[in-house]
Amino acid sequence: MLHHLLQYASGAIMVVLAADLSIIEVNQRCAELLGRSRDELIGENISNIECALQDLFFWDDLSLNPPLDGDRVAESEWITANNRIIPIEKRVSGFNDQTGAYWIIHAEDLTSRRRMMQDQIQLASQLQSSLEATAEGILSVDLHGKVINLNRRFVAMWDLSDELIVAREESSMLQHVLSKLQYSDDFFAVLAHLKDFPEAESENSLSLIDGRHFICVSKPEFLRDRLVGRVFSVRDITAIKKVENDLVDALGLAEQAVHDKSLMLEALKLSESRLRRLINSSLIGIFQGDMSGHLTLVNDVFLNLLGVRRDELIGQHVDWLKLTSPKYIEAHQAALQSLQQHGHTNPFEAELQNHDGSKVPVMVGLAQLEGSSFEWVGFVLDLTAQKKADKVKAEFLSVVSHELRTPLTSIRGALGLLEHGAAGNLSPKIQHLIQIAHRNSQRLGKLVNDLLDMEKISSGKMEFKSEIFDLHALAQQAIEANSNYANALNIRYELLSNHATNAVANTVANASGDAERVMQVFANLLSNAAKFSPKAAVVKIRLLREALHWKIEIEDQGAGIPLEFQQHIFTRFAQADGSDTRQQGGTGLGLSIAKSFVEKMGGTIGFESEIGRGSLFWFTLPAID
Repeated sequence: MLHHLLQYASGAIMVVLAADLSIIEVNQRCAELLGRSRDELIGENISNIECALQDLFFWDDLSLNPPLDGDRVAESEWITANNRIIPIEKRVSGFNDQTGAYWIIHAEDLTSRRRMMQDQIQLASQLQSSLEATAEGILSVDLHGKVINLNRRFVAMWDLSDELIVAREESSMLQHVLSKLQYSDDFFAVLAHLKDFPEAESENSLSLIDGRHFICVSKPEFLRDRLVGRVFSVRDITAIKKVENDLVDALGLAEQAVHDKSLMLEALKLSESRLRRLINSSLIGIFQGDMSGHLTLVNDVFLNLLGVRRDELIGQHVDWLKLTSPKYIEAHQAALQSLQQHGHTNPFEAELQNHDGSKVPVMVGLAQLEGSSFEWVGFVLDLTAQKKADKVKAEFLSVVSHELRTPLTSIRGALGLLEHGAAGNLSPKIQHLIQIAHRNSQRLGKLVNDLLDMEKISSGKMEFKSEIFDLHALAQQAIEANSNYANALNIRYELLSNHATNAVANTVANASGDAERVMQVFANLLSNAAKFSPKAAVVKIRLLREALHWKIEIEDQGAGIPLEFQQHIFTRFAQADGSDTRQQGGTGLGLSIAKSFVEKMGGTIGFESEIGRGSLFWFTLPAID
């Protein structure tokens, strides 16, 4: 009867004698599981089948504490006929009759179950890795207000404490988020609406107290058509906001900026958390390549800039350098070298060659992909509209400057004559007004000259002589020419030889360039140093020989240049503090012009600054032995 019941059971069953654990019966399913026949198993001790150490303790404990009611469950490992070890879950119950005590073992092969669990663990690990790899902060909550998952990006974006992370409370975490916002009431109303309508979606722009800007997208989460929670996806768009504001300030085209901002917001509303939607943004061309220059991925904007199809670039081993204008190839090669050394490049201007032969001016930035030393991603911003606007602005400034120059010269000459008594003695009040008008006409004349110089530089019409001159003598001339300006501010210039001795240099320092343009560079740097130094301060000028160049340093004792302005110091109309600079006088063009002059003469220009301790501006010129 027992044999009949065993054979018709659906699972693997084995019966062992409780006294010595010898096998007295198995069903067909059990024999198949072990890969042996019933006759081979009958009489075998179960210890010859089980190979897990815990089985010894299991049977000892079972004999001492037999289950009086029900059964005992444990995991084990069995050895098959071909010596393969299979994981087993055994469910053991006792059976007694007049012949003795027996253990009935119901065995289940755990191989499939463990493989399924391993697959689930691997899938969960892959999903978590994908979650951590995204550029967005992700927060997932259930319907009971518990945080199910969040990635490190979300923790970093909102500066979550360990207590909040451990607590896993949605209400506490969102309250912390609201405390970081400038307009928390608006987002609080959105959260309340989502509570009332669990299946609703939302997308909101968030302005943080610390100046950052986020886009938050919220969507309901479903499992097999059943609502189980909600997912918040947060993207940091601070950099995009900064680029937008910089373009508005630089171009001065308010209406166009509003239009660009509208396009940007529309693009952000249409984007989702996946990288593919970002790559296909409608504003910036994005491409990916390797260190050999071959393109591996491009978006639609980049294709439109080149006027080609995707299959003409991808998979064809197209070299990125072949898509650029010949005169910018060196800049691109230098960018790839910087990419290998530093992992990123500073944005630089270049030109792309369209399929129709036209050239597209662009701003290019490259960055190495995280976790890869061979792949990089590039971003291209179309500068066509900006270049057209710059050209219109330059033409306008040129016309206005030329139209102002002739009458301004006459006005300045007339005021100078009146100031020096050409019309006889004037009353003190009128004399003072004429002096003010004369100074303002001189300032306006400098502005017009700066605008004309800038226009000549932009159009390539500025002429530079190549001559050899004594840089030491030229520096002394520049100091003498600017001494009246410095004296009026109670500032003194001092020409030194080097940092170590501070002795005055008397040796000849032959350099090549245009002496007149070098005087303009000196005038700009010396006047700036005097202008922003405290009264009774000393502005130090040094001439240093460095290999093939002369280096000229001009050091002041002013307040220093703010960090946020330093990257803009050599741009046109750049002023760290517009109101203060206008009180001191200045157009914001001098350093930009000086940089253009120095670079045209084969030199470089730069600065070092420390807040509260002053600034040191320097430029180099080729030395002649």
